[in-house]
Amino acid sequence: MKNTPKRKQRNKPGVVLFTAVAVMLMLSILLTATVSFVSVNRTKTNDNYKSKQAYLTASSTLESFINQIQTDTAPTNDPTAKAQQKKAIDNLKKLASANSGKGTTTNVSYNGSNGKSDNIGTTKITVAQEGTSVANIVVTCETTYLGKTEKVAAHISTQSVTKPAEYTNTIELVGNGGAGYDNLNVIGDMAGINNTTGKVYRFTNNTSIYGSYLMYGSLEVSTQPLIMLKPSLVDEKQGSTVTISENLDVSNEFHINSTMARADGYNYVNIGQKLSTSNHMDVGSSGFDVDLFCCEANIGGNDYKQYGNFYVYKGAGAYNGDATFGAAGQTINGSLYVEGDLNVTKSLKVTGSVYVTGTITGKDKIVCTASNIHEGAVLSKAGRDAKPQIPVSADAYVYYPEDFFMSNDTNVTTISDQYQAFYDGSNTKTFNTFASDWTNVDYTLTELIDLTGTGAKTPVTSRYKLRITSSCTWASDLSFNDYGNGSRILVDVSDSSGDIVIRLQNGLNLGAEWSPVIVVRNRSTIIDTTTGDRKYNCYFVSDSGSAITLNGIDSVTGKSQHSGSSACNYSFKGLKVFDYDTYVRMFDSSVLNNTKGNPGLPQSGFVLNPTSVDVAGSYRPKNSSIIFLFGENTTLNATDQSFFQGSFYSPQAIVNIATSGLGGLVVTDSAGGKMTVQCCAVGVVIANSFGNANTAFYVYTKPSTTSVMQNAKGGKDDSAFGYTLDRYDHY
Repeated sequence: MKNTPKRKQRNKPGVVLFTAVAVMLMLSILLTATVSFVSVNRTKTNDNYKSKQAYLTASSTLESFINQIQTDTAPTNDPTAKAQQKKAIDNLKKLASANSGKGTTTNVSYNGSNGKSDNIGTTKITVAQEGTSVANIVVTCETTYLGKTEKVAAHISTQSVTKPAEYTNTIELVGNGGAGYDNLNVIGDMAGINNTTGKVYRFTNNTSIYGSYLMYGSLEVSTQPLIMLKPSLVDEKQGSTVTISENLDVSNEFHINSTMARADGYNYVNIGQKLSTSNHMDVGSSGFDVDLFCCEANIGGNDYKQYGNFYVYKGAGAYNGDATFGAAGQTINGSLYVEGDLNVTKSLKVTGSVYVTGTITGKDKIVCTASNIHEGAVLSKAGRDAKPQIPVSADAYVYYPEDFFMSNDTNVTTISDQYQAFYDGSNTKTFNTFASDWTNVDYTLTELIDLTGTGAKTPVTSRYKLRITSSCTWASDLSFNDYGNGSRILVDVSDSSGDIVIRLQNGLNLGAEWSPVIVVRNRSTIIDTTTGDRKYNCYFVSDSGSAITLNGIDSVTGKSQHSGSSACNYSFKGLKVFDYDTYVRMFDSSVLNNTKGNPGLPQSGFVLNPTSVDVAGSYRPKNSSIIFLFGENTTLNATDQSFFQGSFYSPQAIVNIATSGLGGLVVTDSAGGKMTVQCCAVGVVIANSFGNANTAFYVYTKPSTTSVMQNAKGGKDDSAFGYTLDRYDHY
């Protein structure tokens, strides 16, 4: 048997093109466990191409088979589709396990375009076990054409795995307490996902979110915050929304605008209970409608202006769908729908229609065409007028950093061996250990890099005071004279290093005189073919100890339980953490050639692209392979222009990034628009509690799909029944 990674070309004479093969083939195999027929279109074959025709017929049939498996087992959240997904895989396993694992062989007949059988050879499809486990299956197609026989095979692994985690929020709060935000600026989505009633979040001093916002609790707004709805950074085809499960109280200027024309499925504000305004609220703008839904409205104070429809529908409990409009200056450039009673105490301009199920008080104050005012109306609540659903709960986390530290289950973690080695005495290395090896000191790296995105590579040289090549502890044992003053430290991830786990010694406290610059270079060559993410990652982990006990999965919540995690406290001033590929593009040679010092502002012309599409003249980082895992009761305080390019998974920890961050960073959106920001972090921040200060931005980039964070979410109801295509073979 020979493994041929390069397939023979399909664009030469004799290629069998399958158009209707896949659906009929897989319906018969996976749903009835028999093969009926394969319908093909073919070109006339010259006798000189017998062998090639046999190969192409066999390989095309096989690929159609595999493609249909992929279609029938595509990830889904729909319960009915999941059941069909499982049925398809179970039937495939039945075929493979027949005859003591030798499987099932079926002859395939080919029908021409005229419906008659064509003599283009015969093909046998065999579905069999590979080895002793039915989880591993080999599908073989063997075709004989005019005396020439060719055989190809696909080796697949069936699986029933927890749905991979999806990270769509730049900042996500997991705790059950409220929070206040002062000058917080988020490029991407933000959420408070703990569905505990009574929480109150507060926006003050120009807080802005350029994306979607989802929160469980109430929001109090003062001092001119802004939510600018933008296309999703996860999928540019999707729009954005604001969802607040309880009340929205606006006491001083609140603006919710959009960069998108309204379409079904986005551009809306959905308030689960009451909207109250007392001073100036704008929703939408001309040409960019934003609809608003609530269960009770009290519009007062000064100025309410909206472009879009205003809906007040009945809700749970005492929320009867009533609305009062008494602001000094109030305009709805759209239609008003009220399921309860409408009370208008000051002039209300409505450019569309007014529909009220109950009674209208102050009808004379409504500035609207009289024939467009409908009292006692029946509301359809369909299409655009349907109230969006507030999810009962967000996608819950099942596993915590403690599971990644201590679990022996390789389906949960890949780093527990490295973590536990710090506590069983088998890894005593610290940063200072590498400083004692001259090959890692004053390290110079030159690499060919495509800086322009054109494919042309140029040599780029960067220098570092210290190089780290394996897991170790970052302790307080480095010499300040050698490693203070902004020393550049390279963490070099490779196939030989595997995952590099860096334990932060509890109590690590580095003042502004240290201001270390950490650059993580990832050159592991094993790459996920779907996402392009490298297999190995760099983890900065809390010093949570080895006394952690994993107490199993709670039968009610479906979440992992643990105890014994040690509390940790960290304080950094001026700490900067960069991904190498971003670092060498962000700064010019005058910065890259220094081994110490504050790198300063990014070079002119560097534009960071956090969107899901390429934008000319910008750099779009890959999913981040830098992961911060902080256990329960850990507190991180980062101040004085600290900057993090990486993802924080700290659902039971406190993350305070109270810093003005990195100045002068130019960020683009998918349309090529640019703005220059002070940036604190590029990644995602997931924390029990989050604190910020100063006018600084947080920019979305999701974590590597090969990191342990992919296992954090999911549960018994989120199983994905599918397969992995391991390889093709040509015999």
